[in-house]
Amino acid sequence: MSSSDSSSDPPKKKRAPGRPQALFTYDETIQIRLNSVQLLELDQKAIETGRSRSDIIRAALAGVQVLRSQPTPEEREQYRQLVKLATNLNQLIVQARVGQDVQDQARTTLAQVQQLLNALSPTAP
Repeated sequence: MSSSDSSSDPPKKKRAPGRPQALFTYDETIQIRLNSVQLLELDQKAIETGRSRSDIIRAALAGVQVLRSQPTPEEREQYRQLVKLATNLNQLIVQARVGQDVQDQARTTLAQVQQLLNALSPTAP
């Protein structure tokens, strides 16, 4: 047999797949001009969310609101207060089922809930 006979060569092993192919390729670039305040905002959002500047801009273009990864301590306290108020409302509902008049207490609690929700979401009507 000659060495040029390829039928006697063992078949080559296929390479294991490497990094999975990306769903989207980003092959276009743009330049964007921002003032110093806008750039600072973009950098702060990138730090807060742990995402890149490009990811934040892409998300904004897609209509997705870019959120912070952690609520502020003030927001955390407001969420705790909401949980307490929700518990109070649940207890008032139980009392109302038994026949007790709890309308005034329920209205007061609901007003507090609405006030907290407005504080957490200032864009809400």
